Amino acid sequence: MSENNILEVLFASDTNDHQVTCSAWDYRTGTNLMNYKGGGSGAASRTLCLYHSQYVLAANVSKPLLHVWPINAQEQLSTVRFVMPGTVTALALSPDDCYLVAGIQEILYIWHKATGRMKSILTKHYQTVTCIRFTDDSSHFASGGKDGTILVWNLTRAVSRSFDNENTQPLYSFNDHGLPVTDIHIGAGGMRCYMYTVSLDRSSKIYDLSDGSLLLNVVFNEGLQSLTVNGLETQVFVGSNAGSIFQVHTDSIPRVKEYHKEEENKTFSGHSTTSIVNCLALSLDGQTLVSGASDGQILVWNIPSRQLVRTLTHKGAITNLCLKLMNTMIFNPEHKQPLEFRANLKRMMDPVEADEDEVIEILVTANDLENDENRYFSHVKNSSSKVYDSSCSANQNELESLRKEVRHLHSVNKNLFEISAKQLLRNHK
Repeated sequence: MSENNILEVLFASDTNDHQVTCSAWDYRTGTNLMNYKGGGSGAASRTLCLYHSQYVLAANVSKPLLHVWPINAQEQLSTVRFVMPGTVTALALSPDDCYLVAGIQEILYIWHKATGRMKSILTKHYQTVTCIRFTDDSSHFASGGKDGTILVWNLTRAVSRSFDNENTQPLYSFNDHGLPVTDIHIGAGGMRCYMYTVSLDRSSKIYDLSDGSLLLNVVFNEGLQSLTVNGLETQVFVGSNAGSIFQVHTDSIPRVKEYHKEEENKTFSGHSTTSIVNCLALSLDGQTLVSGASDGQILVWNIPSRQLVRTLTHKGAITNLCLKLMNTMIFNPEHKQPLEFRANLKRMMDPVEADEDEVIEILVTANDLENDENRYFSHVKNSSSKVYDSSCSANQNELESLRKEVRHLHSVNKNLFEISAKQLLRNHK
């Protein structure tokens, strides 16, 4: 593949009664690379995902359906049909492409993508879920709802059958917004990251997920609908429900700040004042901002000059934007998908079976085992010296016997782990 064919591709979806649901664009030239058809009345907001950069997923805006297109074909896959438990209002695919999380009304559903099994049902929101975002290491995800609540979940705990899913609690529960949460952005660094949120209550907040603290609250003059953040996380762009896009520099503002009229020189004005800026996306170099609104316009901006560079017109309200770096040769019809899209999503959870594949996290650290052993035997030795001070020799023999038994158990456990790992890998080939 030629490096000349590598570029950032813009994927966009809208709501319309036309045949095209999603489109792929070269936003630099305005060239339409592919149109994805057959999505009915359009794609719901916050539901566009790319699976292994080979398939495009989007939820129907009015029906309980999940549409899937090969990235180089206009028509949907005929071999799969995803009927969801209800109309999807938010959708997210983990960065490792292993788990799919959907918000349906106020309930969160989690599926294991490879098998299609429903792994968990979470019911901690009180109103409709509006957005779902994963950390970059796929270990946690955050969900925001119309109840103004943002919940941060540990994915492993959420899908594990060893916990009672009805009583599974989120890691964090933030209730600082007074109106519906409309968008969430999670920065880099796993759980050592910052989380950015916007709401119709006119505020944008920044949280530190390492300790769950609120770092910053910025208040605007208009209700907020969308946001995106640059790679260095020094600039936050928020879209309002009155057609405005505001730029905030996080390295030069206090803990609580109100965005005043005199800062209008930091505003991108191009959408009509009656439109809602539903989605935003930033290029990798941080020089280009792309915005989509309810007026059917996708606007491409040069950030340093705040100049409008290009306009891409759709026939319905723009609901999703996604920028992805890829080779444009992938859009050729002759391109063969290296990964087969399999496993329909089940609509109900299966009962726990003895042979069911489960998520198992194993962390083995030799130093930790040794330290634990030393702490344990030190505790035993100290206790023994207090109670059996007159029989030190017997205690030493007992301790040595226990040490020998623990070393034997470590060896058995190591062999068992190696055999199990080989068996699991053999079954998944």
